[in-house]
Amino acid sequence: MIRSRTLLYWLCQIAGWFSWAVLGLTYLLSNPSSPTVLSLLPAYVATTVSAIGWTHVYRLCIRRRGWAALGPGKLLPRVLPASLALGVVIPYTTLPLHFLLYPDHAKVFGLWVLPAVAGPAWCALIWNVAYFGIHYFERWRQAEVDKLQLAVVAAEAQLHGLMSQVNPHFLFNCLNSVRALVVEDPTKAQAAITGLSELMRYSMQASRVATVPLETEMEMVRTYLSLEEVRLDERLTSEIKIAADTRPVPIPTMLVQLLVENGVKHGIERLPGGGTIGVVSWLDDGTLRVRVTNTGQIVARDGSTRVGLANARERLRLLYGERASLALREDGRSVIADLALPMAVAGPAPAPAPAVAPS
Repeated sequence: MIRSRTLLYWLCQIAGWFSWAVLGLTYLLSNPSSPTVLSLLPAYVATTVSAIGWTHVYRLCIRRRGWAALGPGKLLPRVLPASLALGVVIPYTTLPLHFLLYPDHAKVFGLWVLPAVAGPAWCALIWNVAYFGIHYFERWRQAEVDKLQLAVVAAEAQLHGLMSQVNPHFLFNCLNSVRALVVEDPTKAQAAITGLSELMRYSMQASRVATVPLETEMEMVRTYLSLEEVRLDERLTSEIKIAADTRPVPIPTMLVQLLVENGVKHGIERLPGGGTIGVVSWLDDGTLRVRVTNTGQIVARDGSTRVGLANARERLRLLYGERASLALREDGRSVIADLALPMAVAGPAPAPAPAVAPS
């Protein structure tokens, strides 16, 4: 793709500027008193080569300064002076050759200097319009592709979350726990049924929105953990510390839920003595940080495809580009998932990570 784009760029450069030279020659030759083609050709070829060279240097400056990412309002004050500058340097680069070929022109230098600058300047402006227009079109097209990909990935994430939360194994265990509570503790059984209903409803509604406030997500996390605590009894303990200033911050739907579920399913549930799962959040210089910690180790097991984590990282890429991250690491007897999301408005000064639930 890079090779084809480079080839297309050079084809457009050569074809565009030589077409400009041909049009200029055609206009001059329409005048009966104009010189012959052979006498004008060297100067026009030299000017065309100068135009190709200077616009290429200009393109390198554009790429280095990141002008292609600017909006029209910020770009216009830069493009207009740049076009005028190109209109000056393109013909003046070949000025010695021009005077060498046409000595008489030096005597009337003031008469043709303005047309000599105006022509390349207008062409440079057209060059800018074409160059940035192509970049804007490509950015729009990529945004549309990303939007479609995000819709697909979000649907897959919702389906994966729904299947994992209401799969027969989870549902069977949860209903068995509720059945045992019906006689022993009817109030607790009713609360468990209500929690399961809310969790299923949240899962099915997750595909309708890309993000939700962190507090909304954490309500479902607490519901999920309460159901798992009923099932695992004393084998599961949880500790949640959500900073007040992080609660309204939007995050991808069911992302924290996925990390917590993975911690329970692949960590605590497999340990005979169970363990602790912790969720903490804080703001760090305009970045929302969420840390999910569970007792256990990172062990590759049969049937584990890590599709959930790969899906989550793809959703982050489509929503935030390279500004977001999701890292999984092991620390002693704990597995830690660190999530970092950029915020539209910078948060307070950086703060140290809060204490995580003990392993």
